Parts: sequence; C-alpha cells; structure tokens
Amino acid sequence: MSSKGSKLGDALAMLPHEPPMLLIEEILELIPGERARSRRRADAGDWYFQGHFPGRPVVPAIALVELLAQTGGLAAHGGSETDRSFRVAAFGPFKFPAAAGVGAVLEADAWVERRMGSLVRVAGIVTADGTKVADGSVTLAEVDETKEDPT
Repeated sequence: MSSKGSKLGDALAMLPHEPPMLLIEEILELIPGERARSRRRADAGDWYFQGHFPGRPVVPAIALVELLAQTGGLAAHGGSETDRSFRVAAFGPFKFPAAAGVGAVLEADAWVERRMGSLVRVAGIVTADGTKVADGSVTLAEVDETKEDPT
C-alpha cells in the first residue's frame, strides 16, 4: 500500500530524529518495507549553511547522505513497528555529481536493496531541483527500542 503527500505525520514518528537533525519536511511516497521518497527545501537559515561556504553556501555532502539515510529508514520500516528504529551501520560508495545551494528543493528517493538479519541495505539518489546531487547506499542496523540504553 502506498501513502502519498503525507506531511510530518505518523510516518515521521518512526524516525528517532528531532529538529534540527530531522531533515525530512515532507513524505512524497511511502511503500512500507520497500521504498520512500521525501522532500526538503534548503533554506538560508539551515544549520548546515553556517560556514559552508561563506559567500557561496553549499549543502554539505554529509547532509545529503543523512537525508537519504532518514528516507531509507522510512523505507526499511514495515509500517506497523512502533518499537523499532534504525541507525547507520555503514556507508556504501557515494558520488556527488553536482552541488545544491540555498533555496534548492531536495528530493530523496530510497529503496531497500536487501535485508541481512537486523541489517538493511538501502540505496538511493538525492536531487536538487531535479538535478542529481548524491547517489549511493547506506546500511542500517535495527535497534530494539524496548531494551535499556547500555550507557
């Protein structure tokens, strides 16, 4: 089942992030356990533009990777798990063929490539105003939220 056009609603509650680290502003498509598409507008006041780079702000590559990882976290969910979340376990190769600046509309498209026990490999792309700015994969590790924090 596909859910489209959802605003910061129930699906985003599956992510363990809060602002300013919650990068997804809108969910465009969600097929639980398979794929997700999300959107964010890169505004001049976003934390990642501070000092990167003065006079010509560019969205840092790691922010693009994080946007893809969060979108992949939505895709990896089966849709009904309330006590389950994911953390980044590994980065696959990434390419950044172009840059994104202030005002760009970032869209992340992530899909589940494979599952290996508690690990999920997610691949995807990020575009800025329709131009590809990131392409790669992340491996997510399932975290059991019902267990106590070991720290």
